[in-house]
Amino acid sequence: MLPRLFGRTVHWQTLGSAFVVLAAAGLTLPYAHKTFNLARAGTAYSAKMLCSGVLMAGMDANRLKSEELALAKGLVQTQIDTTRGVVHAWAFLGLVRGKAVRQGNLGCSQAINNSKVVRLPNQTKGQVSEPKAITAPWKISPDASDTPPSINRNELEAAISEAFHDSQPSAPKRTRAIVVVQDGWVIAERYAPGITPVMPLIGWSMTKSLTHALIGIAVKNGQLRLNAPLSLPEWSNDNDARQRITLDHLLRMNSGLNFDERTRSLDSDLVQMLTQEANTATFASRQQLTGRMGRDWSYSSGTTNIISRGLRLAINNDPIYWSYPYEALFKPIGMESAYLETDASGNFVASSLGWASARDWARFGLLYLNQGAWNGLQILPKSWVQHAVTASKGSKKRYGAHWWLSSKRRRPDLPRDSYSAEGYEGQLILVVPSFKTVIVRLGQTPQRSSFNPNKFGASILSTLTPQKELQPNETP
Repeated sequence: MLPRLFGRTVHWQTLGSAFVVLAAAGLTLPYAHKTFNLARAGTAYSAKMLCSGVLMAGMDANRLKSEELALAKGLVQTQIDTTRGVVHAWAFLGLVRGKAVRQGNLGCSQAINNSKVVRLPNQTKGQVSEPKAITAPWKISPDASDTPPSINRNELEAAISEAFHDSQPSAPKRTRAIVVVQDGWVIAERYAPGITPVMPLIGWSMTKSLTHALIGIAVKNGQLRLNAPLSLPEWSNDNDARQRITLDHLLRMNSGLNFDERTRSLDSDLVQMLTQEANTATFASRQQLTGRMGRDWSYSSGTTNIISRGLRLAINNDPIYWSYPYEALFKPIGMESAYLETDASGNFVASSLGWASARDWARFGLLYLNQGAWNGLQILPKSWVQHAVTASKGSKKRYGAHWWLSSKRRRPDLPRDSYSAEGYEGQLILVVPSFKTVIVRLGQTPQRSSFNPNKFGASILSTLTPQKELQPNETP
């Protein structure tokens, strides 16, 4: 009997040829090991990005292949099945495979080693806003002032143009969207060709800041306690020191857990977690203590996924857990384009896989700028916003709680009160209270040196006027 690959018959001699390729590569170790790891990670990543980017966000497949998936070009082949909502990817003539499936209107999940994917119920989502860029200032926040702020449009547009300008083809910026909000008004927005104002774009590690908000709501509701440990089965042994890791330790990256966060290493914990694990949270929770709990700082995507599972266990009702981001956060502040993707086991990949339009990422930034309030409702406690911007031990004042801080060394040209959500390949939400401003930049920047958040933020702010906060009993 002949084997089948994605519904097609594959001859044994074809598989034999693949083994020959691998055997030949084996003569050039460690190159073969690197090539195999690239194929393994590349097939999973290709399937996932094409599923989310094409089937969900509506991006052009060829663009994704030439930009996001350029590293695997020539090694990984793909097949997009729009009818079934499935994307296959394979390398070495099918010996290494990846697969991702669409989850209705909630993004895509990877099928790891053909594992069964927990299917999610669709969520009710509202109508997204105006699909075209608006050139005149417009209110994005119901709490906005009655009149838009005065701006120097020529200078602002020049700063935005510079952020879109690619002068080095070998090291492109690939800025895809910029939205600038001041005093609740969108004073400028621009999009790259093929990108629309309502198109969801991945936030990567900006998703960690979304998670901070969700956890703040859960703490407010009594579902979680900030200074108490999470109840995880992996840490249930009475002699396990990890039982003492609190939610706050995890939010501040002070857990002491070992985790290799390198994005460029195909053997790192991060790459394995995001491309090879059906349950991202249990993988992360199996990591051992190597640092001083509550004292040492070490940035880790694994800790955020542990938090996500802790929320799931605390809620103890999967339909409520899966609807939580939408009912508790996205709907109340109008993030109609947003969704948070899950792994195959049904856990939110809260470290990395949040998607939203640039306008909706701006709405999220505004929630924090407005001290957790939106349209008269206190979505987050004011104290939770302060929690986000209080420096964590060991971080050298660079990091708060799932938000980055503008320390003098890290962001020398930005106001000291500013803070940011940041993600892989140049994703940025910059919140600047002294300017009453939120700046969003989304893109696909392969080399970190091609986009400098400090210089970008400073160039935009240089065109704006600081906004004085009114004190109690003070009139405008």
